Amino acid sequence: MEAVNLEGLSSVVDLSGFDRAKRADIWAGAAPNVFPGLCVQAIEANPTIGAILHRRVGPGALFAVSSAPAEVTYAPTGSPESHQFLTMMLQAEGSSLATQRQRQCEMAPGDICFIDERYPFRLCGLDYSQLLLLRMPRALVMSRFPDMEHLVATLIPGRDAGTSLLAHTVLHLLRVAGDLREAQQHAAMNAVIQLLGATSGLAVELENVHWRVQKALDYIELNLSIPGLTAEQIAQAQHISRRRLDQLMRDALGVSITGQIWNRRLQRAADDLRDARWAGASISQIAFANGFEDPAHFARAFKRRFETTPGQWRALARPLAH
Repeated sequence: MEAVNLEGLSSVVDLSGFDRAKRADIWAGAAPNVFPGLCVQAIEANPTIGAILHRRVGPGALFAVSSAPAEVTYAPTGSPESHQFLTMMLQAEGSSLATQRQRQCEMAPGDICFIDERYPFRLCGLDYSQLLLLRMPRALVMSRFPDMEHLVATLIPGRDAGTSLLAHTVLHLLRVAGDLREAQQHAAMNAVIQLLGATSGLAVELENVHWRVQKALDYIELNLSIPGLTAEQIAQAQHISRRRLDQLMRDALGVSITGQIWNRRLQRAADDLRDARWAGASISQIAFANGFEDPAHFARAFKRRFETTPGQWRALARPLAH
């Protein structure tokens, strides 16, 4: 694993400036402030290192965490909808043991695993280590890789060529993200999420999903903003009957083509309502941009899905973004 260049990252906490006798207590108090729901269960007395650095990347974020041997647990707070991220953990130095949803893996330098913030997990640093954490929008990842939730705390070995490609891409993103404009950061996040499919674990899952389902998902993502997009058009693009494609979609995702269109439109509208780039747009404009023709219909569908109005959702997002 190549050395990680941390220049340009914002320091959230750095123990080097504190008396060693106080560092363990400071670390135990600081980590939950950065990652709500996290609890430091144990840490080496008088640790020599401890730092959390941060860089925003469009709708997500990158963290570089250097830590002495420690054990932390995480328990989500609030409703499941409030946990909007899925985190990729890249072991840069040392080793860690990750546990979530009755799965466990031990990571060495170059290895990757995924953690879903909707569920509790435990992370144990076995020695002095450095982790890179890429927080990705959960809905965006799940729309492309619906089986991701079955791969949490599963080792994605760094020796695999696809994993190595992903790791080096994330490392390069770490270096250049500060120089990217907002739109470029969003594009970079989308590119990294697409690249998840190159890893060994997801490559196997993708092979088990019918190729027509993958093409249908790609077609939906490319044409989501078109108000007249229909299941018939998606099926015709593949020269297959809608009934057959609906069957394949239900078998793979548990939802029809139309259901997937609605799910993605609502989720993308929800993401846009939280996106600073859309802060000046009205709720109706966001609805139209995501393929809804009737703002009132959009508002009703949004409330059924998220149990809150679009306006309330946007208002709640402001303190979360801060």
